[in-house]
Amino acid sequence: MKNIIWTIIATAILSTSCSSKADKITYPKDLKTFSLNDSIEFDKKWYDYKYKIVSYSNGSSTHLIKWAEAIEKFPEIAFLFYIDKKDSTKIKERLKQREFYWPVFYDPESKFLESNKIKGLGTRPYYYFIFAVKDDKIIDIAKSRNNPTFPEDFEKYLNDFLSEN
Repeated sequence: MKNIIWTIIATAILSTSCSSKADKITYPKDLKTFSLNDSIEFDKKWYDYKYKIVSYSNGSSTHLIKWAEAIEKFPEIAFLFYIDKKDSTKIKERLKQREFYWPVFYDPESKFLESNKIKGLGTRPYYYFIFAVKDDKIIDIAKSRNNPTFPEDFEKYLNDFLSEN
């Protein structure tokens, strides 16, 4: 009897957490973008890429991923960065500290999160998430809270993302 109960519980958990209908991402089109020194302009074609890595941050976490290397090695993936910190001056200071020149969506009203009621994010405060997206459906959510090593090998993560999907 215990085995039957555990089987039912496991099935219920798996069916709710691994539903076949993946969360679909929408991209608020009215957000402003900026990059350091206006070095790289946002290309609207990136919305149409089959594969995307969408990074969402409240601007307070440390991002140790070497984004420039990944962006260069994986031209078939669009990299979209959303930051919801209210103070754009502080965002620019952090980008400068990290020598991050890629375009960033400035989202002080959290429109990205509001338009995407994504299951599994938990409650605020949000620090940092990476969404692996294929055909505008979330394939993986990598949460980072005081975890500067995620993913330890980002290039392997991206290769696996492309090959498995």
